[in-house]
Amino acid sequence: MSAGQWIVVAVLVALPIAAHVATMWRSPYLRLHFGLWLATLGTGAVLLLPVALLEHLLQRWAQIDPVVGTGGQITLLLYAFLIVAPMEMATVTLAVLPYWRLRRVRMRAGLSRALETMEGVSFAVSAAIGFVSVRNLLYLWLYGSGWLSVLRVGLVTATFVLLCAGWGYVLGRHARRGMAGRRFSSAVLGTTVFSAVCDQLIFRHGVLALMAVLPVVVSMLLVAFVLWRDARGPGASSGGGPLSSIFTSAPAPSLHAIREAFRRQDRPLTLRWISFGALVTTGMITAGIALSVFLGHELGIDFSAVDRHEPGAQAIAPLALLGIGTLAAFPTSGYLLARASGTRSVLEPAMAAALALVLVMVFLGMVAPVSVVFAIAFAPIAFALSCVGAWVGLGQ
Repeated sequence: MSAGQWIVVAVLVALPIAAHVATMWRSPYLRLHFGLWLATLGTGAVLLLPVALLEHLLQRWAQIDPVVGTGGQITLLLYAFLIVAPMEMATVTLAVLPYWRLRRVRMRAGLSRALETMEGVSFAVSAAIGFVSVRNLLYLWLYGSGWLSVLRVGLVTATFVLLCAGWGYVLGRHARRGMAGRRFSSAVLGTTVFSAVCDQLIFRHGVLALMAVLPVVVSMLLVAFVLWRDARGPGASSGGGPLSSIFTSAPAPSLHAIREAFRRQDRPLTLRWISFGALVTTGMITAGIALSVFLGHELGIDFSAVDRHEPGAQAIAPLALLGIGTLAAFPTSGYLLARASGTRSVLEPAMAAALALVLVMVFLGMVAPVSVVFAIAFAPIAFALSCVGAWVGLGQ
């Protein structure tokens, strides 16, 4: 890599650290415990080294190389999802554990829920930034070969930090239970899965695969926005100028409204409508793909560009058309199911969409296991679109 590329890398490494430090310094409470955040960041950075060494030894023992792609697709996927991602996420939580316990022991007076949430997110983000920064530098030192590598480390920094902030929110929101709670374990499991998905899309596939990271990033930003507004509370002042005021007053549903939409109403859930909704969704997906292919042929789009060994810019149009046709099936089926079933909750259409996604992933796993990674990446957007369609069908 050239000197200019290493300068950009230094900026990419320093920028999230500087932004995190500035955010904590602006909070009078977080500023009081500034040393804890720096210690957590440093611990996350140091713990990356034994993890990287252990991964290297495992790869030599199993005779696989995820970067080059040797070892078989299924073996590499199992290695990524069952070994690498859980081990790395567990290391980040381990970096938080001693300082979290130290802070809870020293705390004499109870904190408000908002401050506890800020603490949990600050711990998680500190450890994640330290861990991923050293991992990126190690990757560039060993495998860096140009601007594409720089783009990859920038994307993986954003996704990894946002994912860890998710379980940090749960940790702070349920501070009394800490890391022993079921919600925290579920949050860590979810972030582990999507961390493996992001790593696969960013590092293990071509340039076009980087576009599939976009729905994951958009989903995480939307979730972070809703959780941030919920943590501030309805009466919290913006305190951040006009831009913060705009974000605080944005017409987005609150977390309470989302919970109410998923709450079971007076009548019990009907398995018949859930199964029917899953079949309708899969049928709409098939119809959407067929319609996309028809429109593509009418417009002269070459769908064979997707199957080429090194797909270029010609593959963007057919992939976008197929993606739009597939995603359009979810709000349509959610709306139809909500209208037909007469339900007053989004829960049944959401469960039908989840069942349809599982069926699609099982089918893709039998045909092409690698495509499951892309399906998981688009699953949050598809699920959200189905819920929005049902929300509209309920007349909300």
